[in-house]
Order: sequence, then structure tokens, then C-alpha cells
Amino acid sequence: MPPFGLFKKKASDKSAVEQPVGRPASDTLSVQQARDLLQSLESQKVKELSAHLAQIKDSATQSLKVINALARDMEREKIKFEGLEHRLKSVVENSKKTVVSSLKRESSLELPLPQSVNDAKKFKERFEAMMKRFDEVSGSHSKVLNAFMKKHSNKMKEEFEVLTKLLNETRAIMSEFDQNRMPIVKCSNVLNIALQKMSSIKLAEASAQNIEKEIENFERELEELESELGAVRASKEFEQADISAREIAEAEKRQEEFHAQIRDLFSHLARAFTKYSYGITKQTESRLQMMSDEPWKIIYENDVSPYSLLLFQIRKSIDSGEIQLKDSDKVLQYIDTIMESLPELQAKSQALKGQIDSLRQRDTDLVYRVKELEQNAAQYRDSMTRTSQDLEQHRRQAKEKIQEVDALLTEAGKMLADLTGKRYSINYY
Repeated sequence: MPPFGLFKKKASDKSAVEQPVGRPASDTLSVQQARDLLQSLESQKVKELSAHLAQIKDSATQSLKVINALARDMEREKIKFEGLEHRLKSVVENSKKTVVSSLKRESSLELPLPQSVNDAKKFKERFEAMMKRFDEVSGSHSKVLNAFMKKHSNKMKEEFEVLTKLLNETRAIMSEFDQNRMPIVKCSNVLNIALQKMSSIKLAEASAQNIEKEIENFERELEELESELGAVRASKEFEQADISAREIAEAEKRQEEFHAQIRDLFSHLARAFTKYSYGITKQTESRLQMMSDEPWKIIYENDVSPYSLLLFQIRKSIDSGEIQLKDSDKVLQYIDTIMESLPELQAKSQALKGQIDSLRQRDTDLVYRVKELEQNAAQYRDSMTRTSQDLEQHRRQAKEKIQEVDALLTEAGKMLADLTGKRYSINYY
């Protein structure tokens, strides 16, 4: 119960202070209507607060007028000094000027009549600041006031006591107002959070629509690709191109296997090549390197005699003992086999190369086109999968936020019921 009974309204005052707030006729409210209703409730409480503080303002104004009049009397009054008091004259006069100046300044300030919550807070803050300055000036000069201006000092104390009571009442009224307003603030905060989540839901829905359009574009592009792919695969030109491509692949595979056989054959001479590599010419070193790393390349040359001669020289070095090998007899056999096989290997390589070159003259562009279309289609399917997952995530998050908003609006509806005594259902619109 606040002091001094300002919240105890008389029957004649009740209609002037407590006007019933207009309630929506419907039991269903939009969020905005709910906010408007809260604003109406708060406005009514602010009106009641303003009415109470207006009474305090009137009483405080009367006391300030008295204080102002006292200050002017003090300013005009001549202080009489006796005996030793003359030595304090300057101190007393200065104190009087300070007190008078402060009292006149503070008492001339008008307390604003609050029309809003912020105004009411400013009213209390200004009242508190004024009383603080009154307390400071009267306290710091209390000895001078009591000794030389006792009559005025007593009257000032009386008015300060009145103002202090009015300030305490203001604080009590504001405290009760804040307490009564708190459910409105909490309900408003809940609705604001709901609005923020609703805005987030709208953004998520817009994003989901964009994702759906993106998926539709992927589906359309994929449909066109698959249509083209089907038409190309069904054509006779592709059938012939596919046969040619397979024949090329088979011929290239045979060529690779042939190269592997030659590489395996020459691999038995690796240690001999290494020991022979000391003190030879760069040209000989290059040929030796070719036979060690890529021996199949020598059989594609028009003249293999330099390699035959090099093999013969290596054989001669082994046979003479110039090159010492653990299994020299086997190495000599491999050299003889290679030298004897070179013409045959060369003929076979040329035949394979000629076959491949001939097959490559055929038109296989449609095969590459089909591969390109298949790769593009696979990319679109991957993109659709990722985008569909993204869409599903957006929908799941939107559903969770809708559930959160439902819970918030239900909570706000209960709060409104406590505030108004009427049950309301709040929806999104």
C-alpha cells in the first residue's frame, strides 16, 4: 500500500482516473491487435499515474513557491552581527549568497507533468536531483543557517520535510506503477519475440520458394538433357560411333599390353644397362635411357639399327668379361632374343599403330557427346539432391519456428487474459 493514500481514489475521482479500456469484441486477435490492446492498457495506466503525480506536482509547486519566497526574504534581510561575530561576517554573507542562489535556482525549476512512462521517470529523477541539491546546500551551510538565520532555517526544514514526503510518495507510486506495468511489458516482449520469429519464418518461406524454383529449373534442364541423351543413343550414327569407339579402345588395350610385354622383356637387362652406362657418349646414354625406361618407343622408329648395335656392344662387353654379371648367361640369352625379335616387334607395332590410326579416322564425336551429356545429367542430379536436402532443412527449421511462435502466442494469450479478464486467441495475421 503506497503511503499518503494517493491510490485510494474517491468515488468522485474514480471516473476521472480509471476509464475502462476498450476491448476488442472478437476473441481472436492478430499480433498487431494484441499489441494495440497492450498499448491501450499501458496508456490507461500512464493516465492514472499522471493523475496521481499531478497531485504531487501541485503540492510540490506550493512548497517550492514557499522556498522561493524564503530565499528572497533571506536575500533582503540584513544579518546583525554582535561582538566577535563581525570576524565571521564575510563567511556568513558568502554562505547566505550560496544558499539563496541555490534555493532560488532549484525552486524556480518546474517539475514536468508526465504524459508517458519516460516522462514519469524524468519527473522522479528531476525531483530526486532537486532534493539532493537542497540537501547538499542546507547540510553544508547548516551551522550558518541555524546560527544567523534560524527563523528561515526552520521554515526551510518544514518545506523540505514536505517535499521529502512527496518524493517518497512519488517513489512509491512509481514502484507500484512499474510493478503493475511489468505484466504488460512481459507480454509485449513475448509478442515482439514472436514477431521476430514470424519475420524469420517469412524469410525462410521466401528462401524455400527460391530453392523450389531452382529445383524446378534443375528438373527442366535434366529432362532436356535426358531427352537429348535418349535421342542420340537411339540414332544409327551413335550405334556406329559406339562400335568404332569400342574397337579403338580394344586396339589401344592390345597396344598397351604389347608395350607391357616389351617393357618386361627389356627389364631383364636393367643391371647390364646400368653397368654399361659409365663413360659413354650422350647420344649412347640417351638410347640406353630409352631402352631402360620406355623400350617400346624404339620399335616405332624407322631405323632400329642403332639400338641393335648398342645391344650387340653390351653383349660383347658381357661376353668378354668387361661387364660382370651374376647371371650373365641368362642376360646374353635375353639380348639375343631381343635382337632376333626386333624386326618382328617392329612389324607388329607398326601394324597396331596403323590399325589404331585407321580406326581413329572414324567419327566418334557422338560417343563423346553422350559422355558429356551423361556427366552433365549426373551433375544436375547431384545438384538436385543437395538442393532438395537444403529445402528440407529450411522446411524443418520453419516448422520448428512455427511451433515456437505458437507457443509464444499461447503464452501471450494467457498473459492478456490475466490483464483483461478475457480469454483471447492470438494468430499470425
